[in-house]
Amino acid sequence: MSSIPVLPATPPNDGSGVPASATPPAPLTIFNAVIQKVDCKGNVLGTPYYQTSEEDIRVYLTGLIRDLVKNTRSQSFKFADETCEVKELVSLLATDGFQLAAMELSQRLLNCEVVVQQKMTNFTSLREGSLLCAHFQLSDKEFVILVKIDHAGFLNETTLRKTSGLPERQRAQKCATFSIVDGELDAPVIISDSSPAITEYWWNAYLLLVALSSPERNTQAAFNAVEKLLKSKVQTKSPSDYWTLRNAVVSYFTTRPQCIFPDMIDEVIGGYVPDSDDIVISDLVEAAKLLPQKDKGFDTHFVIVPKIISAKIKKQIKLAENVDLRIMGKVNNFKDLFDTGNDGRKYLKIYSDEGYDAFHRKDDVDDTQ
Repeated sequence: MSSIPVLPATPPNDGSGVPASATPPAPLTIFNAVIQKVDCKGNVLGTPYYQTSEEDIRVYLTGLIRDLVKNTRSQSFKFADETCEVKELVSLLATDGFQLAAMELSQRLLNCEVVVQQKMTNFTSLREGSLLCAHFQLSDKEFVILVKIDHAGFLNETTLRKTSGLPERQRAQKCATFSIVDGELDAPVIISDSSPAITEYWWNAYLLLVALSSPERNTQAAFNAVEKLLKSKVQTKSPSDYWTLRNAVVSYFTTRPQCIFPDMIDEVIGGYVPDSDDIVISDLVEAAKLLPQKDKGFDTHFVIVPKIISAKIKKQIKLAENVDLRIMGKVNNFKDLFDTGNDGRKYLKIYSDEGYDAFHRKDDVDDTQ
């Protein structure tokens, strides 16, 4: 196999988004690559494009591959049948049989999308796109990837007519990444998707994969990991910040259909302004984003099953003898509901019409502060 030369590591922009002054990216060698249009509406494949050493497409592929390998939102799968035809074809992508295997995989994707489109006719249409098959080495690791890249419309600068093609930025794509170890496919298969949900036909009907972790296991493991982190890094320094952040995490896990873990951390923790100066949000965000690698107990993109953590989100705080405050789940307007003070005795104030009606005595004087 002849390798495709890639751009050097020090240009102003090598397609990976790394400026010349930054640390040079890991060396990348593309052994084989092909891009082929998959048109399910016309039920036809485009002509495979192998001339990927041409400068513009080389820049495009270099940036795309680097982005995909460092993607932090993914789910782990394995082949449902270790002897299936799909696994054999993917394995061939790392050999001299690359072109034949890529053609077979493109045809399989077309057949699959035609069936899916027929089922979806009255609802929506699959986006036109191309399949990229590539075999490459990044640093000392060898990979094979399959990427369905959705086309984007644009005006041709010469004819000023609308056409479509591969988007240079903001690529919508579905990707399967396979590691090659000692010439063999290694588990797991990493599936990523730019859509809010991982497209089922891509990993199920097309690649014949099954998830390594269930939605239930992912939900429980991810919630437990974040809660443990908040207890160790926040609760010991600032209980009020702990309860506020924990409530925000509970809200996310009980109101969202999908968890994209790094996005969740940015949203729930990254944008939080702590009460205590002892809480450094940037450090907390960094530690939280390492949890999937550290624990290895959950994916970074999965369906949330709220009932799995229903028991975990319930908390009970002892206020006095025989008096407990029970938190049963998400609390709306958390910071506006509770207040504290000290008039010689420390107290917790809870703003509640129901509580007021239940405990107000006629001789009480309302606090107008």
